[in-house]
Amino acid sequence: MRNLMLLLLFLSGISLSVAQAEVYRWVDASGRVVYGDDPPKKSGAKAVQLPTLTIADGYAPKEAASQPAAVAEPAPAEVVADTDEAMVYSEFKITAPSTDETVRTNTGSLTATVTLTPNLKAGDGIVWYLDAKQVASGVTPTITLEDVPMGTHRIFAVLNDAAGNIIQNTETITFNLVRQASAPKT
Repeated sequence: MRNLMLLLLFLSGISLSVAQAEVYRWVDASGRVVYGDDPPKKSGAKAVQLPTLTIADGYAPKEAASQPAAVAEPAPAEVVADTDEAMVYSEFKITAPSTDETVRTNTGSLTATVTLTPNLKAGDGIVWYLDAKQVASGVTPTITLEDVPMGTHRIFAVLNDAAGNIIQNTETITFNLVRQASAPKT
């Protein structure tokens, strides 16, 4: 019984300290801005209000060698007027590149495409992520990324409404980018 009481006391102390944890901002002696939960007493630290953390399904941090440039395709005729406020998308998935596809290119150019049913509603948009970094956004279902480094990459897209709220996202697609084999010399 005594062990049970100690365990309950211990757990209540942990939950109380977690509930009261705050993040503070202060400037240290070197002039650097520091964030933490235990500021020095005479630092003049101020509590920081942190934004709500939103993580899209399929988001997997991965270091990329460089951020490729994105080239948006012309806006398609698929963007339709907002006739049904309650319209939902029954399909939103990446169709190119496909899962585990090996894309062969010498320039690092990659074309990515999503399928969207029904067509994109007015005010909604698509945001593209490559290796956990936003690389493009707009209303086009197809984008072309330039200077993507050779190697294994992960891509996904997020569908947003006009207010920037996430409607849904695609599954993450893993693909490989390799140098295109040269034609044999004759």
